[in-house]
Amino acid sequence: MSPTRPVLRTKLCELLGIEYPILQSGMRDVAGPDLVAAVSNAGGLGILAGLLLTADQLRQAIAAIRARTTHRFGVNLLLPADLRPPVPAAQIPETSVHAMQAALDPMRMDLGLSPVSTWPPTPPDLVPEALQTILDERVPVFSVGLGNPGAELVAECHQRGIRVLAMVTTVEEAQAVEAAGVDAVVAQGSEAGGHRAHFEKPRSADAGAIGTLALVPQVVDAVRIPVVAAGGIADGRGVAAALALGASGVLMGTRFVATHESMAPEAYKKALMESSADATAVTDIFSGRYARALKNVSCSGMRVPRRPCCPFPGRTRPGWFRRQASRPCSATTWRMSWAPPTGWPSPTPIAPPRSATWGACWRSTAVYLP
Repeated sequence: MSPTRPVLRTKLCELLGIEYPILQSGMRDVAGPDLVAAVSNAGGLGILAGLLLTADQLRQAIAAIRARTTHRFGVNLLLPADLRPPVPAAQIPETSVHAMQAALDPMRMDLGLSPVSTWPPTPPDLVPEALQTILDERVPVFSVGLGNPGAELVAECHQRGIRVLAMVTTVEEAQAVEAAGVDAVVAQGSEAGGHRAHFEKPRSADAGAIGTLALVPQVVDAVRIPVVAAGGIADGRGVAAALALGASGVLMGTRFVATHESMAPEAYKKALMESSADATAVTDIFSGRYARALKNVSCSGMRVPRRPCCPFPGRTRPGWFRRQASRPCSATTWRMSWAPPTGWPSPTPIAPPRSATWGACWRSTAVYLP
């Protein structure tokens, strides 16, 4: 066998038309055209982050990917109910707004900003035009998080030859999206960095937190479509474990943050590479939905019992007003820096996902298979 060929092919490879059953998560502010194209060119599936992009921005990003690769790629959107349409600012209780702004004011003062007591703005309703752009552009793969795309949207995608993936956190969610007709399901364990993919926000950070090792085989047994494992997977050992659990492939996010093609700030990449497995926290301060991120001032400063937060996507999150600061601060001091509690195999920067490195990573998976 040629050393450049994959050791194994799975149903996921055939379904998505890719060489390796490895998907790159569509992370906002990380997964732009350069990273997406690099992963797809290397044989995996690169996925563009479409959240909060206008139709024109999304169309331009898709064109940029197609200019960089002839391989298949995907676009990700988050579809929680509170974004379809966004919850109007006027519906946020006055007590919640004042409590949230009061909690944020010390951070604003530290950054040289004035206190705020007014309602945050209502985010623009970008989901309908983003969905239409995905359909019009006939992107090869549509990836959905934080909600069920529904049978009607899935059917529209299939009519245009678009494969649909949906991320879930429970067996019940997996069965619901299978009934809607999706082509594959991503089973996200609680170790995952970034947003928990719950359809509905749970009552606490611990509620519904099922680990990858426990969740994946349950979902594999409950559905007939291919299952992709996600959460805490960073190398060939994790890929082998996922396959042993019955998954047809893996989705990795944080593993791609420190690549050269990533849009992440250098300070974020450095902090990620230097972090340990206990350097993360699950919080809803950044976006109004629970997500795992590197611990920083924002996380520690907002640990107030029963602290209110604004609806997704978070209209008062610290990273937004950090950009307006009159005083310099580290990119990781206030921003949301998603990360899983896995630690990293070495203190050196992660190599970019090019064919030689990628193939070696995938072939190493066979070492850990029975």
